[in-house]
Amino acid sequence: MGNSVEPEQIAQRIRTILRRDLKLGVSAELPDSMPLMGGDLDLDSLDVLLLVTNIEKEFGVKIGSQEVGRQAFESVGSLIGFVTGKCQGASGASPSAATSAGDPLASLPHQPPFRFVSGVVKLTPGESGEGYWSVDGSEAFFAGHFPGNPLVPGVLIAEALAQFSGIVGAAAGAGSQGKLAQVNVRFLKPVAPPAQISLSARAAGTLGALRQFEVEAKVNGEPIAQGSVTIAYDEVTK
Repeated sequence: MGNSVEPEQIAQRIRTILRRDLKLGVSAELPDSMPLMGGDLDLDSLDVLLLVTNIEKEFGVKIGSQEVGRQAFESVGSLIGFVTGKCQGASGASPSAATSAGDPLASLPHQPPFRFVSGVVKLTPGESGEGYWSVDGSEAFFAGHFPGNPLVPGVLIAEALAQFSGIVGAAAGAGSQGKLAQVNVRFLKPVAPPAQISLSARAAGTLGALRQFEVEAKVNGEPIAQGSVTIAYDEVTK
């Protein structure tokens, strides 16, 4: 198949492959945070080989043996991010750090359940990037926001944009322990789960250890939040 595929489609197709090959059933919930190694699924080497073979067939990509490990198969989200990077690289887009310089999510000090970036699609270190945050409705915060009418909290969309901005900055050599200094984001429309929220960040200026980014979040190509985020790093390498 062609490699020009939207991240939302890749995520859906990866989950379909997991449900089929692992015999989980079509209604099995597979949140991004679900571990593939250990946990309930606990893939063995035969499971991984089957998945790799079928992913290669489905997306027309090649996965080398050296790329198969806990980094790509740590969780559902890491596998989606890995395959997305492969597809974007094969189609001539800027490769994500998942295929060129390790897992970009590793630069974040945040970990689940307070990590709101599921994967990276494109990454130009220090300049710009595109990623996504997948929500499926099973996340704990939906129990109170709002019962019977769940909506993704705007503050978490802003946090996702801030975290993704931190990834773009850290990839350029900025200190990895970036901290949010300022956020100025306006929300254009509500988001109900399930949804894949596309994230983008573009460097707008640097002053000392401060780095400002123009940010935008979209769902199905439609903007749902826009604004700017400023990150303070321990150090900044120009």
